[in-house]
Parts: sequence; structure tokens; C-alpha cells
Amino acid sequence: MQRPDRQPADNCSPLPGRVLRDVVFYTLLYTFLWQTVGIHLIFHGAGRITNFPSFYTTWRFFTEHLSAPGGPAEYVSAFLSQLFYYSWLGALVITVQAWLLGLCAACVLSVAGFKRGQLMRYVPALLLAVLYGRYTYFLPITMALLVALLCVCAYLATAQRRAKGSSLAVFALLSLVCYYGAAGAFLLFALVCIIYELLLSKRWRLGSAYTIFALAVPFVVGGLGFGLSDVYSQSLPFHWTLRYYHSRGRWIEIVYALHLLAPAVIVAGGIWSMLKSSAHEQHATAQNPKTPFRKRSGQLRHILSWYRQSPRLNWAVQTVLVLGIGAALAFGNLDRKRRNCLIVDYYAYHKMWPEVLAAGRRQVTDRFVMHAVDRALYHTGRLGDEMFHWPQRPELLFLTDVPRKQAHWPTFDLYLEMGLLNAAEHALMECLEGLGDRPTVLQPLALVNMVKGNLGSARVCLGALSQTLFHRDWAERYLRLLDIDPNLATDQRVQHLRSLALEHEFPSVMPPAPGMFLGLLEKNPRNQIAFEYMMASHLLNKRLATFAKYMPWFERAGYTALPTHFEEAALAYVYGTRKPLHMGNYQPREALRRQTESALGILTRHGGDKRAALPELAPKYRHTYLFYYLYAPPSQEQ
Repeated sequence: MQRPDRQPADNCSPLPGRVLRDVVFYTLLYTFLWQTVGIHLIFHGAGRITNFPSFYTTWRFFTEHLSAPGGPAEYVSAFLSQLFYYSWLGALVITVQAWLLGLCAACVLSVAGFKRGQLMRYVPALLLAVLYGRYTYFLPITMALLVALLCVCAYLATAQRRAKGSSLAVFALLSLVCYYGAAGAFLLFALVCIIYELLLSKRWRLGSAYTIFALAVPFVVGGLGFGLSDVYSQSLPFHWTLRYYHSRGRWIEIVYALHLLAPAVIVAGGIWSMLKSSAHEQHATAQNPKTPFRKRSGQLRHILSWYRQSPRLNWAVQTVLVLGIGAALAFGNLDRKRRNCLIVDYYAYHKMWPEVLAAGRRQVTDRFVMHAVDRALYHTGRLGDEMFHWPQRPELLFLTDVPRKQAHWPTFDLYLEMGLLNAAEHALMECLEGLGDRPTVLQPLALVNMVKGNLGSARVCLGALSQTLFHRDWAERYLRLLDIDPNLATDQRVQHLRSLALEHEFPSVMPPAPGMFLGLLEKNPRNQIAFEYMMASHLLNKRLATFAKYMPWFERAGYTALPTHFEEAALAYVYGTRKPLHMGNYQPREALRRQTESALGILTRHGGDKRAALPELAPKYRHTYLFYYLYAPPSQEQ
């Protein structure tokens, strides 16, 4: 029998209206996650999301997760996380989870007696929209939360029948199920049940028994039964790994709010019930004269009564309110800077170079973006012609101004393309340690080992990839190829990289020194990326004398014409030193000569004062090498 002080949920809005509002709200949430956030960017991670899980389709992986408390929720989360590979699938996963959390919130609100507060059931979805709009990953924790709240709803459905014995039995059974499925999230389930019994049902003994039971279950089951060390905090947002790794604890406050929502609603329901009882008693004993305030209150009640008697208006106002607040929270908290950095890195990883340049325009102040832009300029054949159309600094080529751990992910592919296999392998091993055995790390690591001829290590990586969901075909193709062609003589990419690689590579894994560039070019004079990056490095560091020394190498490298910025640098050297520079068979461009002379003439008119000449030089010559040479700050590598 339902308790008399509990009202049906949301009775001011008929069921079809509530269903229609839910359809509109969750469809818009799905569209926001799919099209605006781009859930595939969270799967990619760009070396910034360090707690994204791996998933293998093996029996061992399955049994390992089912052999300890919290494992089932972790296993399901790991599987569903792989669906983030496709943005539309990842958005569907999050939307369904948000909808289920909303149903649980509606149940708790109904039991707490908030018949007109059912709009709060959208709060979990809004908090999830903010979380993913900030590009964080907490799916295992929110999955454990969902398990706990489903157990809460199951218990409340039984507890409302007021049968003490059945409530205790159901609580004990659900406690074991919840702790096994979600580990520490069981404490949230127990907390809500305890608050319900103490504040709403007034069953003090039952609530006290639950408290003892809640403390004992993790210790007995988790500690003594399974030997877990963190029996209380596992799967909760205050686990030590979130506190220790700063990158994993970004915006953890939102996860706290998600966990506190259900207990807060039950506490508020208990307080509201007591206040209502007290108000009824005062109304029965006190006389209430009609005061001006009560007259105004009566007018307000009349207006509200008219509003409540219009179901369509009621539905429309509530729907607009929910959608308006949702849009403001979602788009207002969208981390556009982080989003664009992830987009650029995603394009760079997948060799989508025109897209890198298009997206890079929106974030030219970020060093990681500009590092990717320089790579894209090279791969589109525009590094020597357009690099100074972008803000440049010497440290951007190899990210020498960031901590090495942060530079491993963005640079490993560059090292591999140049032929610096040891440097690429070292960077990937660091990524493997920091990011885990994710396919985005294992795939290039397998390639490096195949190029180096380390077939045993390559087979280990390929074997792991063959047990994943979306990289299986690539791995199985190479495993078959290794069986019939162990030297991979028929694989063009492997053979090309071997033609670039040094036979005795430098032991250093730091950014390539001039000696490394020369070694690469001696091994293969057609190593164009090594040559262009070496010459670009000389320009960025203003080493024009060294640059001039290697000018004859352009013909050796097979260039039919000098790229624009390299010819500008040659002219800057000639005009600056008054020394002739032999350009081989390349014909100097008259337009560039006149451009250089005109810019130097403006500087001369201002008596060599670069600051005074800046307003006149910048509009016309901002994108030339001479302008960079004059105004870029001194390089630390000089």
C-alpha cells in the first residue's frame, strides 16, 4: 500500500507530455554529444585522457573482471567505452546512461514527496553534458553510480510496503549485489537507504542496523573475501588515483554533485515532511486573520491556479525552462580550446593534413596545435612556402619547451617519419606506460618493431590488437603477412621507413640535433622531411650562416625550385653579410629581391630602429622570413 503522504510523480503534466518532453530533451542531448562534443575525440584522447580503458574480446579479460567486486561495472564500462570510437555510438551510450540516471532520480524524487519537482530528473543528464563537454572521462564511476541507484530504486519499491522483515532481507540481498557489481558505490546505496529509514520511515532500529551492515560488507566481502586494499573507495570519485593523477581528476566536483544528488533529495524530503507536519499543527491551533500579505498571497495563488489549470501552458513553460537551462549549461561549459586541440591531434594522428590546417587556424596560440600545423605544412608541400604565415617559434618543431612526458605523444610519429626509430620507440614506450595498452599506442608500436625487425615484439603488439574491437583487421593482416613474408619485403610502408632509418642510430632520445639530421641525410639524401626540418630549424634559430652552407643540398634533395621562405632567407643572408651566395641552377626571383630591398629600405629610413619601422613593415611583410628574422625574440638555442 502506498503511503498517503506520497503523491504520484509529476501529476501536473500528463504522461504523454512527459514522454514527449523526454524525447525532445534526450534527442537534443544526443545531438549535442554527437555533433558538438564529438565523443570520438575522447576515445582518441590525444595523450591527455590517461584513464581511458582498454578492452579485449578474450575469456581471460572477462573472467579477470568478474573475479573481484566492482569488476562487472568496470567490464561493461570498458566495453561501452570502445564504442566511443564512433562518435554517434558513444553519444548513444552516454544518452542512454543519462536517461537511466534520470529515471532513478525521478524515483527518488517521487519517494521523497516532491511531486512538483520532477524536472530535477534532468539534472544528471545536464551534469553529464557538462562533464563530456569538458572532455573528461568518468564512465566507470558513473556506471557504478547507476548500479547503486538502480539498487536504491529496487529497495525503495519494497520499503514503501512497510514490511520490516522484507525490507531487511531485500537490503541485505541488494547490498551484496551492489557491492559485487559496483564496489565502493555500494556505500551510496546504503547511505540513501539509511537516510530514508531514519528521516522518512522513522524506523530507527532498521536504519541503525543498515549503518552497521554498510560498514561491514566492504570489509568482510572486499577485504577478507577478495583481499582488496581499497574496499571503501574503489569506484567512487574520491579514489586515490583521481587525487594522485591531476589529469584524471579534472572537474571531479561535477561527479561529486552526481553522487550527492540522491542523498540530498532524500534528506530534503525528510525535512520537508517534518516542516509540513509542523505547519499543519500550527494551522489547526492558530487563528489566521486576513492580513494584507495574505490578500496578496491569495492573488498569487489565483494566478498560479490559472497557470496550473492550463496543462498545455504548464507543459510548454516547463519544457522551455528545461531546454533553455540545458542549452546554457551545455554550450556555456563547452571547453572549445580543449576541443580544438583534440580535433587537431585527431586529424594529425590520422594523417588528415588539410583538416589539420583548417582546424589549426582556430588555435594558433597553442604549441601542440602549431607543432601539428608544421607537420601538416610539410605533408601538403607548403612548409617552405607558408610556414611564416603562421606564428612560429624554434621550439615548435620538436616541442622542446614542454616537459618531455607531454611531448612523447605528439612527436613519436614525427620521429618515425624521419627514420629515428629508437626515438619513436622510446616515446611510444613512455606513452604505453602513461596511457596504457590502448590501440592508438599499440598500432604504431607494432609498426616500429616491424620496421626494426623485432618480430617477436611486433607479434606481441599485433596479438593484442587482434583481440580488440576496431583494430582487429589491421593486426590480423600483418600477422598473416609475417607468416608468409617475415622480412616484409612486399610492404611498401615498412620498406620506405627502413630506407630512411639509421643503421646505428644516436642513443639520445632528445629532439634531433644537427648531427642526427646529417646522419639521416647521409643514409638517404631523399629524406625530404629530415632535410626540410633541418633547414627550417636553421631559419627559426636564425642560423643563416649554417643555412647558407647547406644551400647546395636543395639540388641534391631533388627540389626543382627553391621554396619561398628558403629563398627569402638566402636573400637575407646576402644583404646582411654582403657576401655572394651561390644558388646553383636555381634562378632567383626578381619579385622576392625587390620585396627584400623594399623592406630593408623602410628599415633604413627609420635609422635601423625596428620598433619605429614596425607599423610600416607589418602590413606588407608580416608573412616573410625577413620580418621573422627582424622581430622574433632571440632563440635559446643560439
